[in-house]
Amino acid sequence: MIDLSLISAISQVSPLSEQSCALFDEIIEERHLKSGTSLLDIGNIDREFHFIKKGSGRVYYLRDGRDVTDYIAMDGEFLGGVESLFTAVPSHKGIEVTEDSIIESFKYSDFERICAQHHDMERAGRKIALFAFLECQKRIESIRFYSAAERYGQLVDRYPDISNRIPLKHIASYLGISQVSLSRIRKGIQ
Repeated sequence: MIDLSLISAISQVSPLSEQSCALFDEIIEERHLKSGTSLLDIGNIDREFHFIKKGSGRVYYLRDGRDVTDYIAMDGEFLGGVESLFTAVPSHKGIEVTEDSIIESFKYSDFERICAQHHDMERAGRKIALFAFLECQKRIESIRFYSAAERYGQLVDRYPDISNRIPLKHIASYLGISQVSLSRIRKGIQ
């Protein structure tokens, strides 16, 4: 069985000493959350970083009264309001769990404290930040260079069971299309 814990995921990015793992384990809180549970409300300052041990979640914002999905994460992936987390400015985005999930979270200030004393953790944090930047870059390029159908195909390649786990309205929103258009794309693929 694959270990989908936060410490395991970070150790795969960059090796951690036993001492760093032990300190990190002390600041991680595991929660079992129901679908629809908010991890960050729009207008609040994000102080925690989240890892989806099992389940799914999304980052979203409101535009002209419409709910727009900005980011989707599933089993073994990170989820956070990165801008607010790093700047301590109220977030214009929210984070919610999209199915019953097991989430591991830690306070960013506690993580920074460990990083200040343990360079292996600092290095891992830097690599995770780089990964987040590259994911954002891929998202921008996907929107610029691929059709909605191609973006949907990429999403299904990455998350084969996404349509069974995340509401179609959130998938359509993430792709920047209507649910009707998503339905047409799905019919064309199936």
